[in-house]
Amino acid sequence: HIFGDRNVKSYNGVPISKNAHEQDFCSVNPKFVAVVAEQIGGGAFFVLKTDKIGGIDASSSKISKHNGAVYDIRWNPFNDNLIGSACDDGLIRLWNITDERGVEPNHSPVQTLKGHGKRVGGLLWHPSADNIVASSSYDNTIKLWNAETAQIISEASSFTNQITDMSFSADGSQIGATCKDKKLRIFDSHTGAVAVEGPGHDNMKVSRLRMLKDGNILTAGFSTMSSRCVRLYDPRNMCTKLEEQTIDSATGSLFPYYDPDLSLVYIAGKGDANIKFFEIVNQSIYFLNQHSTGDAQRGIGMMPKRGLDSSINEIARAYKLNVAKKLVNVIPLKVPRQSKMFADDLYTDTAGYEPAITAQQFIDGQNSLPKLVPFLELQAASSTSKGFSVTTVNGADNSKELAALKAEISALKNTVNEKLTIIENKTVKIEELEAENSRLSEELTQAKEEIVELQKNGMEE
Repeated sequence: HIFGDRNVKSYNGVPISKNAHEQDFCSVNPKFVAVVAEQIGGGAFFVLKTDKIGGIDASSSKISKHNGAVYDIRWNPFNDNLIGSACDDGLIRLWNITDERGVEPNHSPVQTLKGHGKRVGGLLWHPSADNIVASSSYDNTIKLWNAETAQIISEASSFTNQITDMSFSADGSQIGATCKDKKLRIFDSHTGAVAVEGPGHDNMKVSRLRMLKDGNILTAGFSTMSSRCVRLYDPRNMCTKLEEQTIDSATGSLFPYYDPDLSLVYIAGKGDANIKFFEIVNQSIYFLNQHSTGDAQRGIGMMPKRGLDSSINEIARAYKLNVAKKLVNVIPLKVPRQSKMFADDLYTDTAGYEPAITAQQFIDGQNSLPKLVPFLELQAASSTSKGFSVTTVNGADNSKELAALKAEISALKNTVNEKLTIIENKTVKIEELEAENSRLSEELTQAKEEIVELQKNGMEE
């Protein structure tokens, strides 16, 4: 069984975002914890140091140079100092966070990715290629980017409704997505072409997916009867579920977190006060147990395997967002053992800091599983600080940047037009209400005059 610590440490005084957008609003690596912040005007997120748990102080950085609400944040899996933020203004910004000072002094992103026509709702880094990132948008597209050059590599555009989640296959050759049109799709990540399409959860509420190392797909969502459930699919036969397991009848969306090393899935529900643990064995899902607390969670962030403490048999660590109390609770999840020796069955070779292929190799069509290293080698590697280099593209590629800028301008115009339409409709409504109010005032005045006249006639009689 997996057990969560009861006496947890917490970051306090963190103004966590209350935005209703369906993301977990937290991303973690061995150095930093990033949390989307509540802010009036624009958007922001905090970067907290993992070795300084407590109140927000001078070591905490607030990154607030966004023109709209921040909807998602994700750390680069091969660079603990690089984080991406997805924003309401349709842009993706990449930030270099230094070990000593936090965000760079000028508070400007090191790279900006432009090309979506509407707000960007999700981000996802490639599992094995360096500096390749995917984004999902309310323009109903998924784009893959070369973060070094800010160029679009491929685009998936067959969606008919809001995209709710993305997941790369183990080698990054495919990307799966769930959508509010109740379909489950798998795309070729190099071209954006649909490889597989089938029915997903038969409910328009938010569903999510994880592409597993054996090639199957795990989804978490709602059934026709609105029960929360998890499912297993074989992409070779999407019309038939391998298994479905009902969880409960709560209403919050489910966030699945997948550990490919141990074939474990941690599921946290939005608004729940627990994290449930499942194991996937031979195309079946088995419920193990759960860790419960007294407070509801907005979302959670999970520490990558390389940031865990093997001396206490910690196999996962959850960072739980408590909006009401402005807390980020740090919950180690452990498998207790009497022996103090290194538990090699819990800590198999795992994904390290080195990408298996470069961005250019991926663009050229290569795929690769993540480069695995012995767990104990990761601690030494985690102490190094990495920068991020922007590559300037030549003049022949300026047309793509120009197209992206035109798309951004078009999106802003659409947003302005939508707002103007809303204002016009509300103005008409106000005028109608004012006219109605004037009419009622006249009727009231007339009624008062009639009452006075009746009273006067009564007195004369």
